[in-house]
Amino acid sequence: MNRRLLIIAGALSLAIAYAPVAQSDVAGLPGIDTAENMQEWLKLTDDQVTKLQPVIATRIEKVDAALAKLEAAEKPDAMAFVEEYGKIKKEFDAGVTGVLTPDQSKQWGSFKAELEKDIVTAGAKNRLATLQPVMSLTDEQVVKLEPAMTKALQGKLDAVQKLADGSRVSMRDKMGAKRALDGINGELEKAMAAIVSPDQLNAYKAAMKAAKEARKG
Repeated sequence: MNRRLLIIAGALSLAIAYAPVAQSDVAGLPGIDTAENMQEWLKLTDDQVTKLQPVIATRIEKVDAALAKLEAAEKPDAMAFVEEYGKIKKEFDAGVTGVLTPDQSKQWGSFKAELEKDIVTAGAKNRLATLQPVMSLTDEQVVKLEPAMTKALQGKLDAVQKLADGSRVSMRDKMGAKRALDGINGELEKAMAAIVSPDQLNAYKAAMKAAKEARKG
């Protein structure tokens, strides 16, 4: 692997890795739009929004890292991912309720389904923010790519959840999960090809390959 790809892999790995974030850094966190939506839904104070932003960012970053680990595996373990995903969601829920008042907590449950969609969109934006310098994307291209990236992330979560909902996961099922993830990535690349240049698409493919190899160790 050449030096350039190693640098790209390192940058992507750092971008998706979880690290505690200081309150002073919340302006640059992923999921700020999600926090603002929660403020409107639950009538949050500005102080509550500030406290929730790193909670949301941690959720996005941990799910992104878990998905990256899943996709790097030759035989993806859907059950392990779903178990980890469940823990991330419980941790997130505890973090949110720790900020809310008792009355807001009562309303929180009715907004969770809509929030899940919001968080997937925030995750897509976070990935594109990481990819923008790697692919030399314009701001306009980032905006155009957001629906495709959001669809891909939601598709991966749905595919793995569907598999894990079965009573028993066989080796064939695991290989089927890999094919499903590969298929979603293929559709994403097709969508990207209509928006980015060949050189930009090649930069994306090289970055994804390098990051995958880096995660394998």
